[in-house]
Amino acid sequence: MSDETKTVLLADDQIFMLRLLESTFLKDGYQVFQVQNGTDALTVATERKPNLIVMDVMMPGLDGLSAISQLKQNEATRDIPVIVLSSKAHAMTKLKAEQAGAALFMYKPFSPNLLRSEAQRILGLARLANKEQHEDTQTEV
Repeated sequence: MSDETKTVLLADDQIFMLRLLESTFLKDGYQVFQVQNGTDALTVATERKPNLIVMDVMMPGLDGLSAISQLKQNEATRDIPVIVLSSKAHAMTKLKAEQAGAALFMYKPFSPNLLRSEAQRILGLARLANKEQHEDTQTEV
């Protein structure tokens, strides 16, 4: 990802949170897309195919957990890592996010620096997985 533009989709119904997240990712040179609900997150993820999605759990309409489940069922968006943010400090919410396919669950309030470093870690793991999958595909041919 060194030469290509890194992209992140931010999904949260709170404008102040979107602004905080945007400033966090702009520091690392990401191109940022923002939405305020799960339905729009699905649309933008399918159209833009961001490198990473950061999504709130509680949003109007389609909530974050349902949106993640649908993202992971869609072949076009299945491999996009998702970081889930929530102010709900319930272990069950974290478990449900992980079962839906989230790469990471973080509680609000969160440290922007920790979010940035975790995003880099997750993207590094995704690159390795994609590279291995590509190599496996080539050896099968």
